Amino acid sequence: MTETVYKDGRYLLCKKDGVPYLVSDGREYKLTCHPYEPCLYITGADGNMTAVHNSFDPVSTLDLFAEGGTVTSITGREYNAEDFCRMVEYAAGRYDIQIDEAEKVFGARKNKKEPEPPAEKAEISDRYPDDPAYDVIKEYPEIVIEYCIVKDELSYNGYNSHWAALAYACRRLFSDEEDGWHYNVGKADAKKVETDALFAKVNEKEEFNYRYAFLHPPCETHYTNADFDRVNEALFPNGAEPLEVYEWTTDWSEYFDDGHEWWGAMCYTVYDESLDRYVIIIASATD
Repeated sequence: MTETVYKDGRYLLCKKDGVPYLVSDGREYKLTCHPYEPCLYITGADGNMTAVHNSFDPVSTLDLFAEGGTVTSITGREYNAEDFCRMVEYAAGRYDIQIDEAEKVFGARKNKKEPEPPAEKAEISDRYPDDPAYDVIKEYPEIVIEYCIVKDELSYNGYNSHWAALAYACRRLFSDEEDGWHYNVGKADAKKVETDALFAKVNEKEEFNYRYAFLHPPCETHYTNADFDRVNEALFPNGAEPLEVYEWTTDWSEYFDDGHEWWGAMCYTVYDESLDRYVIIIASATD
């Protein structure tokens, strides 16, 4: 017997014979808890289990949601049913995680900061010194594209892995101790696109795409297609064949607001199977 507690276009939160489950984009997760401590267990169809410490008893939590109520975590964050689904989806597959780490999916509201001047873009190699691709990117300080290379230690899991890589990159790119961009990556959605579409030429109408964003930032540069290819050869040294690309919506962070006003906004996650890593590519700017 299945009892639906919450349902929207992405999530189904329910009980099957009294046992809580979350179904997200067709992936099913069984929700249980430790009998002696507040530890939520999330078990996927493959049998892999994640422990979320200092979390919720899923049975009583779903009972409260069924009555239209909310729950509050040990950190003081109040959850409705959708928030709970987002947290569980983010935590799933991460094996062992604290509730405050899982709650990073919601981002943090901070004061909006102004875009850095182009000359400061070179600091990206200092922030992420582990890959030589950043040294190549540093040679193009006038581009307004942000890159983040992410290595995920978990097994590849399609959309969920891309989403987790994006969430990690947001914490790197959007936040710092004093100011940052407000974002809610839980609202981000994506579609899988062909690799050729990511690297497509700029058409006669000069419609906004990745190549256009590189070649034609608001302050015009003299960068060429050869420069674009050089950066991407550094990011993807084994070519386009092993790449899987997701294009994400851009309505979930104020970072993208400027781009929506005029120039454009974009967000991609690119998984390189040959290197088992992700490259996050985002851009947004105005005049």
